[in-house]
Amino acid sequence: MCHYFLRVFIQLSFCIILVFLSSESLIAQTIEGYVFIDSNGNSKMDADEKGLNGVMISNQKEVVLTDENGHFKIKPIEGNFIFVTKPEAYQFNLDKYNNPEFYFLYQTKQIKEDLKYPISEPLEIVPQVLYFPVYENPGEDQHSCLLMGDPQMRNDKNLIYYKEGIIPFLAAKNADFYVILGDIAHNKLEILPKEKQVSATLGIPGYRVMGNHDMNLRATGNNYANETFKRVYGPNYYSFEYGRFHYIILNTVIYKGWWEEIGAPGNYYGGLTIEQTKWLENDLKHVPSDKTIVLFSHIPLYNFYVSRPSLQRVFKSLENHKKIFAVSGHLHNIMAYDYNEELGWQNSAEFEGLVAGAVCGSWWSGPVDENNIPFSTCTDGSPKGFFQLYSNSGEYNYVFNPINYPFEYQFRVNVINDEIWVNWFVGKTTDSVQVFIDSDTEALNLINFTGKDPFIISNVKNNKQMDDISNTGHLWKAKLPADLAPGYHLIKVLARDSKGRLFNGYKVINTDM
Repeated sequence: MCHYFLRVFIQLSFCIILVFLSSESLIAQTIEGYVFIDSNGNSKMDADEKGLNGVMISNQKEVVLTDENGHFKIKPIEGNFIFVTKPEAYQFNLDKYNNPEFYFLYQTKQIKEDLKYPISEPLEIVPQVLYFPVYENPGEDQHSCLLMGDPQMRNDKNLIYYKEGIIPFLAAKNADFYVILGDIAHNKLEILPKEKQVSATLGIPGYRVMGNHDMNLRATGNNYANETFKRVYGPNYYSFEYGRFHYIILNTVIYKGWWEEIGAPGNYYGGLTIEQTKWLENDLKHVPSDKTIVLFSHIPLYNFYVSRPSLQRVFKSLENHKKIFAVSGHLHNIMAYDYNEELGWQNSAEFEGLVAGAVCGSWWSGPVDENNIPFSTCTDGSPKGFFQLYSNSGEYNYVFNPINYPFEYQFRVNVINDEIWVNWFVGKTTDSVQVFIDSDTEALNLINFTGKDPFIISNVKNNKQMDDISNTGHLWKAKLPADLAPGYHLIKVLARDSKGRLFNGYKVINTDM
C-alpha cells in the first residue's frame, strides 16, 4: 500500500513539474532573427549575404546585440514591439509611405476594450525567425532633418492646411528625414493614416512622436492608450542612428483613462513609464559616450511639464554622455534653453533643449493668407513654422523656418511707449541682443525679460485668433534715446546666440505715432 501511494505521489509530482516547465517555457520563449545586408535588394537573406554584427535589438524593455552572423534572440513581451535600432551608415527598406520597416509587433491576444478607432489584430501565427534587411547608406556623417511640432489636425479642412500650407515649405528643403513631435491629430484619430499619406509625398523617411491628442481616449488606462498610433505608425518609443548621432523617440504622455462616470476623457500627465525608462537605460548602455544624443518627445523634458521621478530617471540614463539635445513640441511656442542645476541637471555635459513651436500655430486660427490658410501665429508671437537640424560628425546646429515669411524673419520688433521691444523667436535668455538706429554705430544693449508679445495681443484682440497667449522668455527691451528726432527711423537688430552665430533684422519705426 505504501509503495502504491509513493508511486502515485511520484507520478503526480512529475506531472506538476511537467506543467510547471511547460508554463515556464511559454513564459520564457524567445524569438530569434537576423539583421543582414541585403546586397541584391530582394528582402531575403540569401546564402551569400552577410549578417550585421553589434546591432541593437529591443523588445521595448531589454536590449540585445546581434552576433557576428547578424543573429539575435530576444524574449517577446505581449503587446510590445521587437525593433531594430537603425545602425550608423545603414538604412532599412521603406514602405510605400517612406517609413522604415524596422519593427515587429508581438501581439497574440485580442484587446477587449472598445477603443473606438482601428487597432492591430492578434497574430495568427508567430514567425519562428524575423528577418530585417538593411542596405548601406553612406555619407551620414553630414545629414539634416526637419522638425515639426504639433500639426494638430482635427478634420479634413486642417489636413488641407497641412497639405497646402506646410508640406510645400518642407519639400523645398534638402533633408534626410523628418520628425513630427506629436499631436498629429486633435483627438480625431482617423486623421493619422491621412497624415501618413500626405507626408509620404516628401519622399524621405519619417519618424513620429506620440502626443496627448493622438491617444485612444476611450482606453481605461495608459496600457491601451497608444493602440491606434501603434497600428498606423509602429512603436511609440525607439531609437535610430545617423552618423555620429543617436536619436531617441520617447513617449512622454501617461493617460489616466476614460472618465466613465461623466463620459469624458480623463486626465494625462507628462512622464515615462518604468518600462520605458528601463529600456532607455538599456539602450544608452550600448551607445558610446562620444556620440551625440538627441531626444525627441512631445511633452518637454522639463521639470514643470514632466514628473520629477521620470525626469530624474532620464537624467540618470544620460549621465555618461557628453553632448545631448532634447527637442519637443506641445506648448505651441518656441523655447530654446540649456539644462542646468535649476532644471535638475547636475552633470557638466553639454545639454541643450528646444521646444520647437507648432506648424499649426495657434490651432489653425486667426486671419488667413491669400490661399485662405490661417496665419495662426503661435502663442508667444512667433510665426508658425518648423526647424531644420543640421548635423556634422557629432556637432549640430538648428535653424527656424517661419511659414509665410522669408527665412531672415527671425524677430518681431515693436515700439511700446518709449521702449523698443524685440521678440527673437529662438533666442535663449542668456543670449545678447543689440539695436542700432539709422546709421548710428553706437549700439543699444537690450535687456532680456519675460512677458507677452504685443503683436499676438493685438492679433487676438483684432482678429479673433484663439486667445491663448503665453508668457515668453525670448523678449528683449531698451529705452529709445531721449534725443531721438521725431519721424521715421531704421532699426537694425543684431543678435548673437550661445554658439556665436549672428542674426540680423530690420524694422522702420515712426516716433511721431
